[in-house]
This record gives sequence, structure tokens and C-alpha cells, in this order.
Amino acid sequence: MLVRDGTHELPFAVAVLARTLIVTGLPDATAVEVSAQVGALLHRRSTSVVGIEDVRTATGDVLAERGETEVLRRLRARWWLRATRQPVVIAIGGTSGVGKSSVAAGAADVLGIDQVLSTDLVRAVLRGTLNPDLIPALSESSFSAQRMLRSNTEGNRLLIAFEQQAAIVEQATVSLARRALKEGMQLVLEGVHVVPGLVAVPDGWPLFSYVLTVPDVSEHERRFTARFATSDRDPQHYLSRIRAIRELDEYIVAHSRHAGIPVIESTRPDRTVYEMVGAIASDLEGTFGL
Repeated sequence: MLVRDGTHELPFAVAVLARTLIVTGLPDATAVEVSAQVGALLHRRSTSVVGIEDVRTATGDVLAERGETEVLRRLRARWWLRATRQPVVIAIGGTSGVGKSSVAAGAADVLGIDQVLSTDLVRAVLRGTLNPDLIPALSESSFSAQRMLRSNTEGNRLLIAFEQQAAIVEQATVSLARRALKEGMQLVLEGVHVVPGLVAVPDGWPLFSYVLTVPDVSEHERRFTARFATSDRDPQHYLSRIRAIRELDEYIVAHSRHAGIPVIESTRPDRTVYEMVGAIASDLEGTFGL
């Protein structure tokens, strides 16, 4: 049996469909079983050539019959994004150590989005381009930006400095997002500088924002230690500043909830990725009516 996708025809392959189902959350053995069921269903329903939409309909029928509604929602979002190439920007924020990079990469993989960018890279470009005397807050990490704050403003110096830094980085990031949308790209942005309300975003942009948090401080500390096993980032650099990091977490979460931005508790990595994709799928359904 051949599957026609546009002008191309390829043999139906259980393994190919199974790989997609595994990416969207089915266990390996279940994915192979579902794919085989889809193949058998198509053989009964159709001729020797079927359309890609026939495959997707049959897959949806099998998953729905098996009660895999969340997998189906994620799968439909992936199919829709890949089929329409609708330009979108998905922004994932949160303080250091909440799992932004891992969740952003995982969500992009599930949704079939190739481009993932960190706002830390945007900050690095700005820091290397602009004179540090003009914008000293860019010279420090988000949780130690107050070291370079040159202001007599009263109040929480950490949050004042962070807002200065985040507003600058976010303005540059919004410009990047504007360019990405103009070029018809699908992009996942992640970083601590994704804070609602600091920079105005034009109405009607297909930009969807989410924030991650780790409610338990002990779990948050454990993550910095665990991260050292796969990177060269010294956990003590973060653990010695855990109070500032937690303060930023509270600030970002509070602003996000006030702005109606979904806040997702970062738990087990795979579970958090699927929860994130579920939230994205809901927003895509509400905006575009998938």
C-alpha cells in the first residue's frame, strides 16, 4: 500500500508511523501496535494508494478508540504545524534551573519545530556589541544583575536590575520574533528574560508564552547539582545564589499569572514536556481551530 503526500508516493511503513507516535508520547511497544492497527484498518478501507490525510484519520480513530486522547491532541498539533507551516513563536520562560532548555527542546521535538533559541544568546550578542558602561546590567547573570546596577532607586535592587536587563533583552528578542514571523518560521524561544508585560507585543501576533516553575526549593537545589553531571556549570555558582534565584521565580510566576500566562510546574522531564505541549495544543486549537 502506498501513501500519497502531495506529489510523492511512499510505501506505508509501520516503523515510520511508530516513530512519530513515540515522539508524541506512546511507549515503544504500544506505538508499534497502534501503527500495525492503522495499517490493517487502511487495508480494509482503501485501495492500493491512500492519502496522507487518510493515514492521519485512521491513526486518530485508533488512538481515540484506545483512549489515548492526550497523545492524539499532541499529534494533531504536530500534524497541523507541519502541514500548514503556519508561522508561530512559542516562548518558554522561568528562572534558572527550572528546565527551560530541556523542555523547550523536547516540546520542539514533539511538535516538529526545528528552530530553538535561548534569550541568553540574545543577551550574549548584546553584551558583546554594546558598551558595558551604557548598559551594565547586561554584564551579569539574571540573578546577580544588581551587582552592576547604577541607580539610587529605592526598592528591591535585584528585581530593579533584572527588569532593566530583561526589558533590553526582551526588546531585542521581540525584534527577532518579528523577523522570524515575517520569514514564515516556526520558532521556540526559551529563557529567563521571557517576562510578560516588560515589552509590548503587537496584538494578533501568533506568539504563545508559558512559564515553568519548581515550587520546592530542595528540588530546585537538587537540579543544579544534577545538571553538573552533563555540563561544566559549577552548581555552587547557583546554589550560593539560590535565594535570589527563588526570588526571581516568585516574581516571574506572579507576573505571568497576573497576565494570564500558563504556569507549569516542572516535574519529571518527559511529563513536563507533554504537559507543555498539551498547553500549546490548547492555545493553537483556540486560536486557529485545528
